[in-house]
Amino acid sequence: MISLLYVDDEPDLLDLCRLFLEREKEFSVITVTSAKEALEILEGGAVEAIISDYQMPIMDGIGFLKEVRKKFKDIPFILFTGKGREEVAIEAFDNGADFYLQKGGDPRAQFGELSHKIRQAIRRKKAEEELRMMHSTVSNAPEGILWINEDGGITFFNDTICEMLGYSREEFTRLTIRDISPQFIEHHLDTEWFQTKQRKILTVQDINRKKDGSPIPVEISLNYSEFGPRSYVFAFVRDITDRKKAEDELKSAYEKNQGLMDHANDAIFIADAETGMLIDANKKTQVLTGRTLDEIRTLHESELHPKEEEEKYQAYFKKQADEGTGLQEEVIVDLRGNHIPVIVSTTILDLGGRRCMMGIFHDISDIKKVNTALQLANKKLNLLAEITRHDIRNKLTMLSGYLELFTDHPPEPQHSMYLAKLKNAVKMIEANIEFTKLYQDLGVVAPVWQNVDDTFFKACTHVDIKKIRFQSEALGLEIFADPLLERVFYNIVANAVEHGNQVSVVRLSATEMPGCLLINIEDDGIGIPPLDKETIFRKGYGKNTGLGLFLSREILSITNITIKESGEFQHGARFELCVPKGIYRFSGKASDVSGMDKNSLIA
Repeated sequence: MISLLYVDDEPDLLDLCRLFLEREKEFSVITVTSAKEALEILEGGAVEAIISDYQMPIMDGIGFLKEVRKKFKDIPFILFTGKGREEVAIEAFDNGADFYLQKGGDPRAQFGELSHKIRQAIRRKKAEEELRMMHSTVSNAPEGILWINEDGGITFFNDTICEMLGYSREEFTRLTIRDISPQFIEHHLDTEWFQTKQRKILTVQDINRKKDGSPIPVEISLNYSEFGPRSYVFAFVRDITDRKKAEDELKSAYEKNQGLMDHANDAIFIADAETGMLIDANKKTQVLTGRTLDEIRTLHESELHPKEEEEKYQAYFKKQADEGTGLQEEVIVDLRGNHIPVIVSTTILDLGGRRCMMGIFHDISDIKKVNTALQLANKKLNLLAEITRHDIRNKLTMLSGYLELFTDHPPEPQHSMYLAKLKNAVKMIEANIEFTKLYQDLGVVAPVWQNVDDTFFKACTHVDIKKIRFQSEALGLEIFADPLLERVFYNIVANAVEHGNQVSVVRLSATEMPGCLLINIEDDGIGIPPLDKETIFRKGYGKNTGLGLFLSREILSITNITIKESGEFQHGARFELCVPKGIYRFSGKASDVSGMDKNSLIA
C-alpha cells in the first residue's frame, strides 16, 4: 500500500480527499493541517508521496516544497490547490514539484486525476532510481559488483561475481548476502554501518563461500548510498587469492629470495616496526613513487604520505605495528607531488630477529577515476533526459494547440502557417528522439586511457575531407576519457570541414601547463564570431541538429576535461581542451609534447 502525506489547512477537505483516495485500497493517507507538522512526519521516513495545498498560514505550499527538496530530496510532490494562477504553477515546477493540480470541478474526476498523478509520480521516481543504480555499475567490470540493502538482500549483481563464486545468474537471484558470507552483516554492516555512512567508502577483507562450499578470500570496497528512504551498500568485490598467496610466500621466503618481491604487481615496502624507517622496497614501489631504492631507504614511512597529514599516518603506523596487521585506504605522494590513492595491507615479519612491517600498496587510481566518472555520467544522463523530455513536452503542447486551431477550419494564409508550424514541431520531436540515440551510450562504458594521436586520425577517416591536410603533434600522449572521445574529435573536424569556408589544414597540438595539459585543435578557415564562441556549445545551435558540440562538452566533462573555442575570427577556429593533471600521461619514452611531429596528408 502506498503511504501518502496530505497537507491542507482545511480539515473538511483533508477528510474528503482521504476518503476518496483510500476507497481504492491502494493508498494510505496521513493528513495534517500545517507544513510544520508535515515536516515532523517526514523525519520518520515512512511517506512515499506528498500532496500539498498552496495557500496555508505560516508556511505556504511553495515554502513547504522548498524544505522538502532541501531535506528529503526527490520524494514525489503534488501541489493540489485552488489557486489557478500561472505564476504559482511556474514557481512550483521551478522548485521541483512533480505535478500541479487545480481544485474544483467534479469530485470523482478530480480525485481520479489526483490518483493518476500520484501513481505516475511514484512510477517515475522508481524508474529514475533504477536508472541511477544501473548506470552506477559496470556490468562487465573485472571486479564483482553487488548492491546490498540494509537487510542483507542482494538487489543487483554482475556476471563477474557469479563466475567468481561458481553460480549461474538464475541461481544467484535466489541468494542473500548470508549465503555468500554468513557473518557479513554482523562483521561489516551491524558493527561498522555507522562508520560506513560517515566515510562513504570502507574497504574490508572477508572470506566468501563459493557454490561448492570452498572458501575464497576477497577484498570488498563498500560504498554507502541512499535512494529515497532506503539505504544500500554498493560493493566492489575483488578475488585476492593470488595476493594472499603472495603475502604468505613473501613472509616465509623474503630472506631467502628477495627477487620474489620484484615480481609482485603491487608496491611492497619493508619498514622497521619500531622506528618506522623504510629499509627495503620492490621495483614496483620505485615506479609508483618515482624514487630510487637508495632514496626510499632515507625516508620514514610517514614521509610517503601528504605532509599535512604526517601525524595521522604516524599514528596509523604505530597502531598497525601494535596490532600486527592492518588494512585501510591511504594516499601516497610521488616525487612530482601527485597524490595516489592506495589500499594498504600490512603485516608484521621477523626478519633475522628484527621486527619489521611489510606493506603491500595496491594502486586504486583508475578505480577511483572510473567511480567518479560513472557518478558524473549518471548525473549527465539524468540531465540530458530531462532536457529532452522538456523539449518534447513543449513541442507536443504546440502540436496540441495548432491541431485545436485546425478544428475551426482556418482560411489562408492561416491554414498554411498552422500546417508549417505543425511540420516544424514534428521535425523537432524527431530531432530530439535522434539525440537520445547519441547520448544513450554516454557513460555506459567506463572511461579508459586513449591514445590522442590514434583517436584523432581515426576520427578524421570518417569525414569527407575534400583534400584537407590533417596534422597531429601529440605523439605518445594518452588521456583518460569516455570511449566516445573519437566522437568529440569527429564533431570538431566535421564542423571545420563543413563550416570553415575553404579549410586547407586541421592541426592538433598539445602543451603542458602548470596543473593541466592543453590540447588545441585548430584550422585555417573563417573561424567563429566572438558572440558565438560560447553559444556554439548550446543544445540546438547551428544549421543541422545543433547537438554535436553540446554532446562533445558533455562527453569530455565526464572526466573533468573542459572545452572552449579560443580562435581569432577571420583567422581560423581553435578548440582548446583543458585536461587536468592525472588525466593525461605519455607512453613510451616521450616526456615532452613539444617538438613531436606526425603529419598525415589525406587526399
